[in-house]
Amino acid sequence: MMAWLVKQVNRKHKGFTLIEMVIVVAIIAILIAIAVPQVLKQINKSKIEADKANAKNIATAIQQWVSEGNVLNNTASWVKIENNVPVNTGNGIVDYLGSGLPKTKLKNGDFYYTYDANNQVLKIGAENSDGNIVELYPSPDPNYK
Repeated sequence: MMAWLVKQVNRKHKGFTLIEMVIVVAIIAILIAIAVPQVLKQINKSKIEADKANAKNIATAIQQWVSEGNVLNNTASWVKIENNVPVNTGNGIVDYLGSGLPKTKLKNGDFYYTYDANNQVLKIGAENSDGNIVELYPSPDPNYK
């Protein structure tokens, strides 16, 4: 009996059995099934945070433009921010951003603004996945997804 055991231990195996390979593949598949959704969730979360940061930069650029003596018109609804908006003449918003007008990371869409002149409240927003414009600055809407 002991001789058989020693012979088995000293015998050199030339590969893995089929069951060992199936188990390894199953473990790798389980790890991938756990990791991929988490990675995608983190990528989406980082895009949302980048959009919030860009909205703040746009608001700062608009506030800088206003601080230079310009007047921001009152808006009743969301207005798409383009190169010359909110400025109709002279320098556009791009001149105050430095790196150009960004697109949203989440949908590769546009940013929007609304301004309440009575309360002097500037809001920056973007379209979420269902097409509605939601606020990103100064109070980010949790429905921006």
